[in-house]
Amino acid sequence: MKTTNPHALSVFESLESEVRSYCRGWPVVFDHALGARLTDEDGHSYLDFFAGAGSLNYGHNNPVLKRALIDYIERDGITHGLDMATTAKRAFLETFENVILRPRDLPYKVMFPGPTGTNAVESALKLARKVKGRESVV
Repeated sequence: MKTTNPHALSVFESLESEVRSYCRGWPVVFDHALGARLTDEDGHSYLDFFAGAGSLNYGHNNPVLKRALIDYIERDGITHGLDMATTAKRAFLETFENVILRPRDLPYKVMFPGPTGTNAVESALKLARKVKGRESVV
């Protein structure tokens, strides 16, 4: 693995928390990505085994998804609507119902957590209380 110029990493070393540990094992600065490959600012390509910690199951910048996202943004589609009803959310819910729920006769409802970790934890606690039928969780 080629090491990036130490100066290129200095801002990360001086301003980012010491808590970030695993990423310190790669002394490179990544610039772009496509599919399963990351490319550093010096043009060296790496296989991305992390894949966004599992969230990039279609790879980086999948051309089909990228085109749909660009089209949506170019038409000024809502990129953050919190819990509001939007046309994009409706299209997702209708597709989810038709493709996942209805064919399997599943009675589930969808819970959209908000944009923070707190919202995800709150959703998990609400779900635990509902499943267990209890008011409090210890």
